[in-house]
Amino acid sequence: MNRFIVVMWLLVLSTPLCAYSQDNAAEWVLSPKDTDKVEIDMRAVFKNRILRTGDKYYVSPHGDTFYVDVFRFYITNISFIGERTATLANDHLFDVADTNTYSFIVKNVPPGVYHSIRFTAGVDSIANVSGANSGDLDPIKGMYWAWNSGYIMAKLEGRSNVCKTVHNAFEFHIGGYMPPHNAARTVTLKIPEYFQVGRQSMPGISMTADVAAWFANNLDLAKTNSIMIPGKEACMMADNYSRMFFIDEVSYTPLNR
Repeated sequence: MNRFIVVMWLLVLSTPLCAYSQDNAAEWVLSPKDTDKVEIDMRAVFKNRILRTGDKYYVSPHGDTFYVDVFRFYITNISFIGERTATLANDHLFDVADTNTYSFIVKNVPPGVYHSIRFTAGVDSIANVSGANSGDLDPIKGMYWAWNSGYIMAKLEGRSNVCKTVHNAFEFHIGGYMPPHNAARTVTLKIPEYFQVGRQSMPGISMTADVAAWFANNLDLAKTNSIMIPGKEACMMADNYSRMFFIDEVSYTPLNR
């Protein structure tokens, strides 16, 4: 009898805390130490080179030499897509001048396996008609048009000698939420590796935003150097920069609990 009890205890102790089937994420039985957070790291680049503001110059596909002074954009309505789709209410403002914005945590992600991430590049119509909000949507962030009662989805400012403007400046403030000039864009990126949430580690996604995408379609800064209101040009620019996002890698950081 004692020998039988010992064998049964060994079987119980050898049972894994997490039983997972890649084909059926719903079968995953969670342990108390599992996490529901995902860390997203973002870096700005220009053609695979880290973006520097101020005195670092770049050359556009059109051949225009330019400098970047301001680069900001919103990521909102983040969803993780797998056997289930989890949509989280997140509003994040990336600002190349503020390293504190390079990393943020997405909370309350349901445990499971996901193959893609989807988000809005910009701010949706609901937030735009809700007036001035708080957090990253606070007007103090410099991304809200008081005169237009709406948000700037993304902002790129800089200088180029080809711009016949004051201080050779170019300014792209892209906004608008009313059809047909809605500048918000849905971006879906395939996660390059097996990606799971709900283990004893915090999963992370490293992403890049390539400013070169703003200059797609042979953009000529001598002719197009100021977009400051909603309209056809703003939507065309939104089409360009919606393609600037890439996933570099995923990682898992052990949790100390």
